[in-house]
Amino acid sequence: MSIEPIPSFGQITEILEDAELFTTPSELHGILSGFICGGINLDSKSWMAHLNDVINEGMGLPSKAKKLANKLHADVVNQVTDDGLGYVLLLPDDDKPLDDRCDAMSQWAQGFLVGFGMVQPRLNQASQEVQELIKDVRDISQVSLDFEQEDEESEIAYAEIVEYLRIGAMLCFNHFSRKPDVPTSKTIH
Repeated sequence: MSIEPIPSFGQITEILEDAELFTTPSELHGILSGFICGGINLDSKSWMAHLNDVINEGMGLPSKAKKLANKLHADVVNQVTDDGLGYVLLLPDDDKPLDDRCDAMSQWAQGFLVGFGMVQPRLNQASQEVQELIKDVRDISQVSLDFEQEDEESEIAYAEIVEYLRIGAMLCFNHFSRKPDVPTSKTIH
């Protein structure tokens, strides 16, 4: 199944602003990723009610915003269920100022925590590794990274944090959402 490409970061921003939704593309993507990686049923539309609660005070989304949310949701599901290697955070392009990209990364982390928290009540039963990861995501969501200069070292630090978040989301997906392989019968006839 081929999924239509998602709109650009700027187009998504415009759709959200036109719908008067006070969220950013990165935060929206983080929320949807949190739902999916937190264990929500991938075959259900229950995520839409949660999304309405978070970004539109429980009201339904305007048509263009709903279509966008469905497209982003399908894109995230496709990325994480394929093999996870294609999963990427929705952040501004690398030609944007580093401070803007860091703000978007923080917004993504905030969104991820909100979405994850809405659908995953058993975090305290997860592995220590997953619990520590969620604490790290919380810390990243609260940090304001202001770089005095945009240099190679700062770019590398930013890229490493983005990669940590990406791998962390996949870890959560594998822990809470991936269906275990069906065991084969060992009965000999």
